[in-house]
Amino acid sequence: MSNIYKLEPTAETLHGFFSKDLEPALTIQSGDTVIFRTLDSAWGLEKREAPGAPRKKFTGLKPERQTNQFGHALVGPIYIQNAKPGQTLEIQIKEIQPGIWGWTSGGGFPSYWNKNLGFEQEKEVLFDFELDIENMIGKSQFGDFDYRVALRPFMGIMGMPTDEAGQHSTFVPRNTGGNIDCKELQAGSTLYLPIAVEGGLFSTGDGHAAQGDGEVSGPALECPMERVSLTLTVKEDMKIERPRAKTETGWITMAFHEDLAEAMWLALSDMIDWMTELFNISRTEAYTCATMVVDLRITQVVNFSKGVHAFLPFDALIK
Repeated sequence: MSNIYKLEPTAETLHGFFSKDLEPALTIQSGDTVIFRTLDSAWGLEKREAPGAPRKKFTGLKPERQTNQFGHALVGPIYIQNAKPGQTLEIQIKEIQPGIWGWTSGGGFPSYWNKNLGFEQEKEVLFDFELDIENMIGKSQFGDFDYRVALRPFMGIMGMPTDEAGQHSTFVPRNTGGNIDCKELQAGSTLYLPIAVEGGLFSTGDGHAAQGDGEVSGPALECPMERVSLTLTVKEDMKIERPRAKTETGWITMAFHEDLAEAMWLALSDMIDWMTELFNISRTEAYTCATMVVDLRITQVVNFSKGVHAFLPFDALIK
């Protein structure tokens, strides 16, 4: 019988990096469910009281959970008993409930994306939102931005460390997950990640209430998450190199690379491989079908390693 656990954002669970040496916040069995509450990506504890005003942020991390570089506020890691390198972790995304506030911004600092568009010298624009969870609408908190945004919440970061020693940035997505920022991973979806270390050591954070493909200005609609319900199951018979997912409408393969074109070719190649398994056809036949039915989408371009995901609708090929 599976168990249900809850993890709150505390000094014992929060961290801003991935590491195979980080002490687990929780140990579970394969098939158990964990319900998370998370901070926003920037460690915020409350909404702003006035336009541009500072927000109270979480402090007081345990020394072993601190890092000299800024990282997203993650909750975890979770050690899954009997999870071994080479296996796959299945993450069933059962529920995602945002908090009641969020924010986004654009321009104002010398990132490569701001430089490419000429925004590095512009004053940063900051929008604060009140999140209407009942109607799933984001509304301007201060009335200086009159448009409303439909909420489609997902977790920007779901992932595990690689087998490399040391602390690793939360910004860069990797084959074992992390800052993948795929807006398709909403409630009802299932994410599959390759396991690289004993126990997996899964963490999540960086909640997004809404995001466009690309996440073009850096942040999405960043928000805390009140409730994120994930069921974590080890798949011993599933071998993958990079993240895959199944949404309510189709299959997804994901890849990351500093070169966007390389990320695209990796994601497409993985989708062709998956199609051979799904439809019992040759790789060349899958490639030929892919040109008719597979969409290539830019996941994000602002995490140093760019992301591309290939999407195949369930109803694209019908016998």
